[in-house]
Amino acid sequence: MIKSFRTPFLLLVTFLLSANVTFSQCCSTGSPVGASVYVGVLSKNTLRVVGFYRYNYSDTYFEGSHRTAENSALKFATYNFSGIGLGYGITKRLTLEADFGYFFNKTQQFKLIDYKETGFGLSNGGVTIKYGAYLKPAQQLEITLGAGIRYPFSFNPQMVDNVQLNRDVQPSTNAFGASGLFFFNKGFPSITLRIFSLNRYDYNFEGKDGYKYGNILMNSVFCSKKIVKYFFGILQVRSEWKTNDQDNGSKVVNSGFWLCTLSPSLSYSIAGKWNVTALCDIPFYKSYNGKQMTPKYSFALSLSRDFNLSRKTKAVIKEK
Repeated sequence: MIKSFRTPFLLLVTFLLSANVTFSQCCSTGSPVGASVYVGVLSKNTLRVVGFYRYNYSDTYFEGSHRTAENSALKFATYNFSGIGLGYGITKRLTLEADFGYFFNKTQQFKLIDYKETGFGLSNGGVTIKYGAYLKPAQQLEITLGAGIRYPFSFNPQMVDNVQLNRDVQPSTNAFGASGLFFFNKGFPSITLRIFSLNRYDYNFEGKDGYKYGNILMNSVFCSKKIVKYFFGILQVRSEWKTNDQDNGSKVVNSGFWLCTLSPSLSYSIAGKWNVTALCDIPFYKSYNGKQMTPKYSFALSLSRDFNLSRKTKAVIKEK
């Protein structure tokens, strides 16, 4: 990996972009997993470890691009999610990544009745391989391509008291998925500015119950600026487009959307080793198929560090 790519603000992408499991209509928008994309490729024998947490709150229904409260069933929906991501530089151009996460809760609070439905448990895991197709360290320029799979820890929907939970609070798709990504980065060291983008397409396969979650296209553009040493500010604009779900071949009307989000964030590197990032997601455009609960805000925290696992040259002890 190019040395400048180790700057802490790039670790923001660790929990923002990857492995978007926006598989349910109301509770999971906002890229809750986001641990399998560590920006560009890592340097050879470098291990990256990331821990992250995300909270999401939703309380507004949309029909198309308009807000609606007519015949709305839910008062609010929320989730708390945490995960771990690992990345390893196999060569200077190849990086292997893996992630998994856990929903502490995915909750829907109903409006007209005193009832709350909650799911919890492991989400889908992911494995991604990335190739640095074009690396120019002197120009701080990188183009990276990647492909990956997502897998469920269980193929069966979650049950509580022998009753299957609503799909919107299920912690997993219970099915496999595949993804492809394109990453571009350009740095301007003279003004400590960096512009980079990540584009990802996720395809969800049909589960054994005949349900197929919609496919997701995500495009993000970032602008990062150094504030002081070890301290960076980042502004991200993200577009997420999801196709309709299908139930045994039939289109699910109240599914699929186009969501645009503004994400300001701050990143700080502790002694140049541990990287801490905090961000908030603010949706500014929503267009939903049918009528769906939509996200109001989300915030996330990340802690990460790189470890050089290369064998160190042993010191030569001279004889006296």
